[in-house]
Amino acid sequence: MLDGVVAGLVSGSAYAIVAVCVVVLYRLVGVLNFSQAALGAFGAYACYSLVEAGLPLWLAVLAGLAFSAGLAGLAGWALSRWFGSPTVLVKSVISAVLFLVVLSVGYRLFGDSPRAMPSFVTETTLDVAGVRVSVATLIATVAALVIAAGLTLLLRHTHVGLQLRAMSERPVTAQLLGINTQRLAIIVWASTGVLSTLAMLLIAPTRNPTFESMSFLIVPAVAAALVGSFSHVWIATVAALLIGVVEGAASRIDVLSDYRGVLPAVIILFALIWLRRREVWDAVR
Repeated sequence: MLDGVVAGLVSGSAYAIVAVCVVVLYRLVGVLNFSQAALGAFGAYACYSLVEAGLPLWLAVLAGLAFSAGLAGLAGWALSRWFGSPTVLVKSVISAVLFLVVLSVGYRLFGDSPRAMPSFVTETTLDVAGVRVSVATLIATVAALVIAAGLTLLLRHTHVGLQLRAMSERPVTAQLLGINTQRLAIIVWASTGVLSTLAMLLIAPTRNPTFESMSFLIVPAVAAALVGSFSHVWIATVAALLIGVVEGAASRIDVLSDYRGVLPAVIILFALIWLRRREVWDAVR
């Protein structure tokens, strides 16, 4: 059981990074980006395709990160250029369409067969209190926490963060003050593309995934973001780690192992019920 919990931290860390990207895009740009994991998967598969073509792994990783940044930045430019004024609902629907487009193109380019993905971190394991913990697990967990902490500090204590908050809260006023909101939106999109690819590169060696299965990691990420009400980075991070831990523990229980994939959907359902219940209480008061 404990081994499963530790193993689930890798998945939970990937969910956490993608969930943070979802929260940041929603807070700053007003888009619930259903294509977040698919964009990251595209960059990861581009990386591994370059490795298969003979490119050194470190150079392929950099190329994959740059590719996902360009692809996500292009998507951000298109939304800010032609859909800057529509509501969150309209933007989110467009992101769902983008998800289908990326999924279809990725399926054509990369196929639907599982791939054995090389790890770009060491595969060394450590013995902690009788439990074998891989260095990759530690790196993934630390990376998720560092990203959450870094983004929190960036948004609260830097000039760029002040501009980003102004863009999210008063976009018209920010433009009148000379802030290039379109450029900031593109930078946010590109940055989340890089982080999503990093998440996929961390989780892929443990799963031998297909492009489709990597793209649908958006489900547990959205579940964690929903727990954080799409506004709290740390709550979303902790929720994502817990989802990974629960999935890992469930994989060691025969009765639950076949159903661990539906856990994010159950969490989404309960989160929606709880949020709706709170709204009803507020209305009654």
